[in-house]
Amino acid sequence: MRTKPAGVKNPNTIGQSRQRTKFSTIVHLIRQVLPLINSVYAGRLKNMSPFNKIVSINLKNAFTGDPPVLDHTMVVLCDFEGSSVSNVVMKAHPDQVMDITWDPNSTSTDELSTQLTLILINCLTNKVMLFPEVVLRSVGTVQITAPADWVGSQTALHVHSLDYSQIVARGVIKFKAGCDTESIVL
Repeated sequence: MRTKPAGVKNPNTIGQSRQRTKFSTIVHLIRQVLPLINSVYAGRLKNMSPFNKIVSINLKNAFTGDPPVLDHTMVVLCDFEGSSVSNVVMKAHPDQVMDITWDPNSTSTDELSTQLTLILINCLTNKVMLFPEVVLRSVGTVQITAPADWVGSQTALHVHSLDYSQIVARGVIKFKAGCDTESIVL
């Protein structure tokens, strides 16, 4: 025989609704770059998966306001410290072209000869475009093209680079540019 439950064990409070919204937003974003995150963390975590670690970090730190809004300047795709490019500038040009420049920030021949992977995020829709191994770190400039349906959207750029200062080279992914008027796709 079936009976009606006496109480709901999953009430939908305002706090729970906020947390569920934050969770679904960050999970949608992280799933798009999960293979890259997994490769960076490969075998380096003992107590949790890379997915759980990055989702946890971003749930705590990447949202502002009420209702919570994802602040793309606070999004973390990797919490490793290490050598990465610096002084990154992203400027939009017509026809969805994004001009990106940086300082290689290294004198290591190993680091300078590695390819950078660029992660371009549409801040409005949280859609991601990956540009895997698009340019040598030593070059200092590249142009990429955003999708036509991104026109008018602000973008954020994360850069995946390799750090050779450790015993074993490891990947580092850091937010580097965007989330400003120069990063709106034209």
